[in-house]
Amino acid sequence: MDFLRFARWSACAAGAIACSALGAQPQVSFHEEIRPILEQRCQVCHGIEDGQAGLSLTTHDGLIEGGKSGPSLVPGEPDKSLLIEQISGAQPKMPMAGGPLKRDQVELIRRWIAAGAVDDTPADADAAWWSFRRLEQPAIPDARGHDADWPRTPIDRFILATLHKKGLRPSQEADRRTLIRRLTYDLHGLPPTPEQIERFANDGSAYAYGDLIDRLLASPRYGERWGRHWLDVVHYGESHGFDKDKARRNSWHYRDYVIRAFNEDRPYAQFVKEQLAGDVLNPDSAEGVIATGFIAAGPWDYVGHAELREGTHDKRVTRNLDRDDMVMTTMSTFASLTVHCARCHDHKFDAIRQDDYYSLQAVFAGVDRADRPFDRDRKVFRARRELLAQRRDIEVELKPLLASTAEMTGPRIETIAEEIKPLREKRTDLVAKVGEVDT
Repeated sequence: MDFLRFARWSACAAGAIACSALGAQPQVSFHEEIRPILEQRCQVCHGIEDGQAGLSLTTHDGLIEGGKSGPSLVPGEPDKSLLIEQISGAQPKMPMAGGPLKRDQVELIRRWIAAGAVDDTPADADAAWWSFRRLEQPAIPDARGHDADWPRTPIDRFILATLHKKGLRPSQEADRRTLIRRLTYDLHGLPPTPEQIERFANDGSAYAYGDLIDRLLASPRYGERWGRHWLDVVHYGESHGFDKDKARRNSWHYRDYVIRAFNEDRPYAQFVKEQLAGDVLNPDSAEGVIATGFIAAGPWDYVGHAELREGTHDKRVTRNLDRDDMVMTTMSTFASLTVHCARCHDHKFDAIRQDDYYSLQAVFAGVDRADRPFDRDRKVFRARRELLAQRRDIEVELKPLLASTAEMTGPRIETIAEEIKPLREKRTDLVAKVGEVDT
């Protein structure tokens, strides 16, 4: 054992520079270090599946396969790798735009190739995207130090922990006039009235602050204020946009639905489901129909949809862009993802590929925008639905009866028509003779 220890020590001593260099350079990560460089500097030209010169740098496989000039790299041999040749030297040929890579970036890529150009991308990298993860219950920080008595709620403890981490302390508590002004602007978007200010300023109750918040949340103004933020997210409009910008006379129903949802503190899961498929999930509820206004909240090309002829290229483009708007609104609203880039190629930054995008678009392929009647009163809604169902049943029963009647009377009617034909001719002759007599 002593001899082996001595031999190992001797080997390192003989190559001290090499050993220390290897120890100072940790393994380079393709996923964490190399991919971001390629995304930011190279994928402008080589970011699609078939990029310039046939080279795609969106994946590790694309790097290995290379393009028209051959493989981009030779694992373990950076000096024989075309990628290093293009990005290094006195006058690097690539990237063509934005100037050459920084020296440390080139060295990082060189070290990665020298180490074998290993792909360490997690198999579930896309699934680990931050907005795809389940919400977790974080541990509540302990309140320590001089401000241990400052927190009043668990949320305050998170705020205090962050303040301490940055070397800061909480500000002094604002006076009541400042508090009611801040709260009312924040929750209602309007200033408090003088009467409201005096009421709160002179309220000696220990629950005055909580009571004020309850009053503000109970007001319809709360939904009107915060519903606007949601309407901005879904780019709600009361006209179609585009060149004709026709008014949407019934869009206000969706606007009021959003305001009601905020004022009722509707559960978010229910709020989401109603807007995506409310008419299917809640067929007995007018809210279910109204909520799907989310899908039709964005711009709509009236000329492209209503005036262009069916079968034309422009008509197909119009419908494709309409479905794109539905996909974009849904994904940006509920998954915090931008999807526009994936229309033409795998997204460079967000976790969505081109085939994912068109799979999503297929979900909305059968959706069209139109006015849809509904009854606010559930009793009227159900009664109307029952009557319509009865009418459909009667029409189903009537159809075979009408068919059999047509079979029975059809031939007889033709016979009678033939028999009447001579009589009609005689009548015509008689009318003519009467006319001659009159003259």
